[in-house]
Amino acid sequence: MKCPECGRHIATRAKFCPYCGKASAPRRSRNKTIQTRKPNWPLYLTLVLAGIALGVCAFRFLQKPESLAKASPQFDPTLRGDQLDQLYPVVYAVAAEFMCPCGSCADGVEACDCEMARGASEVRHFIYELLQVHEAPHATELVAQKYGYRKNGAAPAPKFERSHSPAWQAPPINSKQ
Repeated sequence: MKCPECGRHIATRAKFCPYCGKASAPRRSRNKTIQTRKPNWPLYLTLVLAGIALGVCAFRFLQKPESLAKASPQFDPTLRGDQLDQLYPVVYAVAAEFMCPCGSCADGVEACDCEMARGASEVRHFIYELLQVHEAPHATELVAQKYGYRKNGAAPAPKFERSHSPAWQAPPINSKQ
C-alpha cells in the first residue's frame, strides 16, 4: 500500500507512515453493517388470525356429528307400539326390555304414552340418541344404568367387576354374627 501523503510504499497494516508520520488511509471494514429488518406486523397478525379461524373451523367440524345426534329432529319420541316398531325397529327392541320409569303406569317403554318427566317418551328419545353411536346391547346397558326398570324376563345387564373398591365405598357387612 502507498502512503497518501508522500507516496512511498508502506506496510498494509501500518497506521502511520514511517517516512512522513502521517496517518495512513483508514482501511475499509470487511464487516458490512447488518441492517435489521423491522418485523412485518400486518403479516404476522394475518397469520395468527388465520390460524385461529382454522382452529375454530376444525373444532366445529369435529363437534358436528355429536350435535346432530343430540338434535335428532327426525325422531318423534311420542311414537309407540306398532308405529315405533315399523319406523324404528331397533329402538322398539331396546325399549321393549324396560318398564316405564314414571312409576304411574305398568306399561313397557315401547307402548306407554305418558308424557311425564323421566317417562317413556324421554326414554325412547334417549334410546334413539344412544343408537346413533352405540350398538343395541350397549345401548340397553346404558339405559338400564340411567333409568333402571328393566323387565323381569329380560336378560340382566352385564356387570363389570372392579379390581378394587373405591376408598369411599364401605366394605360389605358380614351378616353372620
